[in-house]
Amino acid sequence: MKCKMADVALALAVSTGAVLATPGADDFRHKAMTSDAFEIASSKIALGQSENAKVKAFAKLMIHDHSLTTKHLLIGSGMSQADIDAKIAPGPDGKHKANNLVDQSHADSLDKLGSEKGKDFDSDYMSSQVSGHKDAVSLFEDYAKSGDERSLRLWARNTLKKIKMHLAKAEALDKGM
Repeated sequence: MKCKMADVALALAVSTGAVLATPGADDFRHKAMTSDAFEIASSKIALGQSENAKVKAFAKLMIHDHSLTTKHLLIGSGMSQADIDAKIAPGPDGKHKANNLVDQSHADSLDKLGSEKGKDFDSDYMSSQVSGHKDAVSLFEDYAKSGDERSLRLWARNTLKKIKMHLAKAEALDKGM
């Protein structure tokens, strides 16, 4: 029940852009891993669906960088890389399923992206990247300022620079779509 309530709260915060309070270390770690999971999964789809070399290069960067942050966040999370990979992979029917890492909204977005190609795909993918990175900037700024675990707070502060760079690149590409 506690996990379901946290998932509902996360979905509401992400969908409305609201930040209710600085999350504790475990909540921050989970929210950041959820963000990474969507970035990685959607970027893997981009490698197959986009026909734009700049979008594909951006997707490769997202997979690389978000895989690194996930690796750091896995420490102390109680999850393994295999758990993450299983939760972001589509099921046997090709559809993504909601779980405690990927909410229904993100599962639906991944399925929509998987059904698109070309310019339609690029536009939707880049728009989702801008939105996701704006949310991530807010999450990381908040935790970097007021987080309860010093080492994770410092890591969030250092990682924030890269997330802001991702956001700037995503916005520039999105404007060109």
